[in-house]
Amino acid sequence: MPDEQPHANGFRDTLLELPEHVRSFLDRVALVIASNRGPVEFHVAPDGTLTTKRGSGGVVTAMSAASRYTDAIWVACAMTDGDRLRASLALEAGEPVITVPGGEFRIRFVLPSPEAYAGYYNRIANPLLWFLQHYLWDTPRAPDVDALTWYAWEEGYVVVNQLFAQEIAAAIEATSRPPVVLLQDYHLYLVPRFLRERLPTIVIQQFIHIPWPDQDYWRLLPRAMRQAICESLLCNDVVGFQTPRHARSFMNTCEANLDQIEVNYRTGEIIYQGRTTHVRVYPISIDPAHVLQVAESEDARKHEEHLRQYFNEYTIMRVDRAEPSKNIVRGFLAYDRLLEAHPELLGRVNFLAFLVPSRLEVAEYIDYLDDINAVVGRINAKYANVAEHEGIHWQPISLFIGDDYPRALAAMKHYDVLLVNAIFDGMNLVAKEGALLNQRNGVLVLSEGAGAYQQLGRWALTVSPTDIEGTAQALYAGLTMPEAERKRRAQALRQLVIEHDLKRWLVDQLADLAELARV
Repeated sequence: MPDEQPHANGFRDTLLELPEHVRSFLDRVALVIASNRGPVEFHVAPDGTLTTKRGSGGVVTAMSAASRYTDAIWVACAMTDGDRLRASLALEAGEPVITVPGGEFRIRFVLPSPEAYAGYYNRIANPLLWFLQHYLWDTPRAPDVDALTWYAWEEGYVVVNQLFAQEIAAAIEATSRPPVVLLQDYHLYLVPRFLRERLPTIVIQQFIHIPWPDQDYWRLLPRAMRQAICESLLCNDVVGFQTPRHARSFMNTCEANLDQIEVNYRTGEIIYQGRTTHVRVYPISIDPAHVLQVAESEDARKHEEHLRQYFNEYTIMRVDRAEPSKNIVRGFLAYDRLLEAHPELLGRVNFLAFLVPSRLEVAEYIDYLDDINAVVGRINAKYANVAEHEGIHWQPISLFIGDDYPRALAAMKHYDVLLVNAIFDGMNLVAKEGALLNQRNGVLVLSEGAGAYQQLGRWALTVSPTDIEGTAQALYAGLTMPEAERKRRAQALRQLVIEHDLKRWLVDQLADLAELARV
């Protein structure tokens, strides 16, 4: 990777938006971003050619925007047949760095065996770590850490994390500039240790996008596993979290599981084996300019026109991945309760749900998607006779299944109430996207379990994730709130999202890294 390689299109323009000390830092270092999923996916078309598609998920959304500020290398797993083909073509050509058409991203792919990837992703990262970190286990029944789990840990999770460290090291060794590595999330918990063993002096930061539960809940994992995770994370110079609560839980967990450790809760510093790790809070956000651009695109406008037939006098909406932590089934049950308690709303209110199927390799996610479809079917059937008796054409809930970002943004312009009732969330960018885009002074009904609650809760209607009755009451309060109050809340939410944007999230991290790196 020669240092002289041209910057991505628009790089210099976006770089000028950053504070001078951050611009100077980025000009002096080689930035490597690493995450399980990359910013784009390659797919093989029927004629054998390769096409690209934007990667899905909150991590990709955030880091894709962040990477526009610098000429970074992105290290990610090959997820599709197209990814693996493109990676093999690059290796055959002796050019492991792949420049995506348009020049926006440069990628190095990690190529684990299918067996190793299945253990790493489908047995350990999801569901074991994901379920644990979202408090989702039905602990009398699961998880069972059996021989297959241990095999998946040792021959899957450990192996793929080693491969990531090797690929990151190769990217670093190809540049003469001081390296700074930005690791993303729970898939890569063991990478810092493996990377530190290879390159002891580099600067490493890891941002954990999902919650960090209380140390007692971590005891569901065998001690050897949780110690390995804590020890590796403390090989980072900085570990970042969404909320102070998550940061404190991490420090508690390290203190409870490691000997001869010094934890300073006031300064957010942990000293372990002679290394100081800084624990920081960086609430992630959205890139307002980019979100608005997509929401006003031709694709979004076509969706907006099509969706008008689904809006009603009142429109409730949710946009989520179809997975258990999002609490989708209870949201629909609360809507059912709303209709029972307020029959005057029958035929006048629609619920639109835009759901992205997620991790369908994992049985728990398939089962939850089935639960969603079942509850929607029951509610729609329950009120079909009511609609027929009243002589109206009305379907209470409309499901839109699929990963269509422009469609979701187009829809969010038109809700009266946006329901975000996650059980336990890292942040929840949907709450921020909705606040930015909505044109109807829509009301946000927000769970205390969502990471966004810390920032947005003051201007939202608060619900407990399991409180179906309370959520039904909050939906009604949102639908019937006086216009002046709706406007006051909506304007405050929009202003907060604009001021606390993705650039601020990125600048705060880079400023801390610049101080630590001293390059």
